[in-house]
Amino acid sequence: MTRINTALDVIQLLKGIEQRNQQGGTRLSQQSDRQGGWTAIDFKLAKLNYLIPLTETREIFPVPQQITKVPRSKSWVYGIANLRGELLPIFDLKCFLFGQTAKVNNRTRILVINHPDIYSGLLVDEVFGLKHFQSQPQQTTQQKDSAIAAYLNGNIAQNESIWDVFSFQKLASDQRFLNAAK
Repeated sequence: MTRINTALDVIQLLKGIEQRNQQGGTRLSQQSDRQGGWTAIDFKLAKLNYLIPLTETREIFPVPQQITKVPRSKSWVYGIANLRGELLPIFDLKCFLFGQTAKVNNRTRILVINHPDIYSGLLVDEVFGLKHFQSQPQQTTQQKDSAIAAYLNGNIAQNESIWDVFSFQKLASDQRFLNAAK
């Protein structure tokens, strides 16, 4: 058992736990990929469920109490929050895609994008957790008539349910999303 005598000991302990968690998550994802399986996060947006590949998210957390509005920004810019000492821009995905402002409640969550150049979070209606699949999603060429269609990256079925797969990578490459100023 590690002895904790100072604040520095606590910080070192927490850093070790975080590092082991990150390594464990990476191993789980790699193991799933090697076996042909696939893991994603199930979330709700505008009364529909979508999946986001686990590899495209950094973390999920509830909406913080303190969010600073960004002046002269588009309506879908929800604000900026301080997340463990880093400023995180937060975007209302429902407002961006459908023009409907999200109603924040105790189930609303923020998904942080795992992108090398863009550190931001997306406000979604609800997150249900991880879903594990025996196969990879199917890439679809058929475009649906919806505002979200350009950001979908296929679909996957399991137990008579079909989920569309949302791509943060496609969203992060959209110039309309990247230009948040009015």
